Amino acid sequence: MVKFKKLILHQIQEKLHKYSNLINQKTPKNGWIRTIRDALGISSYVLADRLHCSRVNITTIEQREKQGNITIETLEQVAKALNCKFVYALVPLEPLDVILEKQARVVAKRIMLPINHSMKLEDQGLNLKQLQEQEDDLVQELLAGNLKKLWDNNEI
Repeated sequence: MVKFKKLILHQIQEKLHKYSNLINQKTPKNGWIRTIRDALGISSYVLADRLHCSRVNITTIEQREKQGNITIETLEQVAKALNCKFVYALVPLEPLDVILEKQARVVAKRIMLPINHSMKLEDQGLNLKQLQEQEDDLVQELLAGNLKKLWDNNEI
């Protein structure tokens, strides 16, 4: 089961890697719709005709895109009218396995802190190397388990 989860994670990471160069891509000042429309030389009247709406609606659509207040459905319709493909993606800032390991470390430290404190009180505390080994083991155990528990503060 663990190998299967790792395989799925790897496959998703491979797909997402193709989009990682988009993280630093800035949206054009006038938005993508207006930028592409202008580059193609399509007037707002022509685009309105293609979308079966008024020219005022095109202005509204372009403003809503710039404000970040536009629906995916509208973006898909406009893209089609501009002979484009609308692509929607969430692109992680780091590889998924790195995000998971960082979260597993947060959880492992949260689990280990009270245990190590109790052990120190009983004069059985671990040295730094032992603590790191225990943390590493716990991280691997957490990653092999139910990943949803990594994100649920109430479960751990």
